[in-house]
Amino acid sequence: MSGLEKTGIGAMIIGSLALLVFSPVLTFVFAYIGGVILDWIVGGRLVIGLNLMFDTTRFTREMIPLACATLATIGKYFKASQTNNNNK
Repeated sequence: MSGLEKTGIGAMIIGSLALLVFSPVLTFVFAYIGGVILDWIVGGRLVIGLNLMFDTTRFTREMIPLACATLATIGKYFKASQTNNNNK
């Protein structure tokens, strides 16, 4: 095995590990930005609806970006994919 092949294998391993580490971080950051935009557009009404739906006064507008980011990061790991191989 040449030095170039070893470098390529090492780069693949490091790249795979970096993807595993930074993928959740990127999901969290983009969902947080989406939560900020959601807060700007419908934040007050969303909070009123959540408090009404759950019969509480616990939800505030400041919680929206963090809640969106947390739910998106957790939801990423429970995403299901289904393929259809129905040959008719």
